[in-house]
Amino acid sequence: MAEMDKAALQALVAGWIVKKSPSSAPQRLTAEDRAQLEDAAWRSWWATQAGPEGDPAEKAMLQTVTEGWIVQRERGGMPGHLLEDDFKAITNSLKPERVPPAVPEPVVESVPEAPSEPEQPITPVLPADAKVEDWRADYMPDDLGAGNNVLPDGRAVKDVLKEDPFYFARLHLALSL
Repeated sequence: MAEMDKAALQALVAGWIVKKSPSSAPQRLTAEDRAQLEDAAWRSWWATQAGPEGDPAEKAMLQTVTEGWIVQRERGGMPGHLLEDDFKAITNSLKPERVPPAVPEPVVESVPEAPSEPEQPITPVLPADAKVEDWRADYMPDDLGAGNNVLPDGRAVKDVLKEDPFYFARLHLALSL
């Protein structure tokens, strides 16, 4: 576990008299109490650094550990529960430049890269005995383009499709992207 600045934590809690439960007597914080504070502070701090994905129970660890504590912070001071300022002071005594505790990284499966598209248009593979003219004729009925025979640029639809049967498919794809 990472360490706290022991001197800063000691200075912060040096004057504290703590009553941990209704049945316990008030006493100064022990080394074990400071170790509990240290552990809880680090766990809370690291969970907070994880953002929304951090475990809520870990984020509240410092509050959970000190939940029943009634603390007199200085001689003559009014005893009470630890406040948000106290929690901030404890976490400010952390040394965040230290290496974080070992947390297993989530395993992310690598996605194989998609093959890049060739820059030249793909031409269909024809059987060896087929002629291009015959193949195109199979896919272009005679009544194709009836009613809208001419493109806006003046070319006949039938002529454009004879030259390039995928003209409209490419046009549609280009307009869709």
